Amino acid sequence: MANSVLCDLCGRTIPPHAHYVVRIEVFADPKMPNLTAEDVDNLDFQKALAELIDQMKTLSEDDLQDQVYKQFEYRLCRPCQIRFLANPLGKPREQNQGRN
Repeated sequence: MANSVLCDLCGRTIPPHAHYVVRIEVFADPKMPNLTAEDVDNLDFQKALAELIDQMKTLSEDDLQDQVYKQFEYRLCRPCQIRFLANPLGKPREQNQGRN
């Protein structure tokens, strides 16, 4: 089928223009931590920078980038789109035990 798309979840062939696009962005919290003037005065910036650089030495470029920002894009068929919307994180559903 020309211009057909495969569902990224189930692999089903989807007719042209009948799919759903899911975009996910994962990024570090951009908010600055609350710091007082005393906190800033007590910081050893050189030591903190040296420790950070030392930690980064063991990480790949991709690992470092993934800690800051990562974007995903998926194509879904209608049945998978319904399931995705019902449980976007894929967490196991809790079953409540009835009381008798």
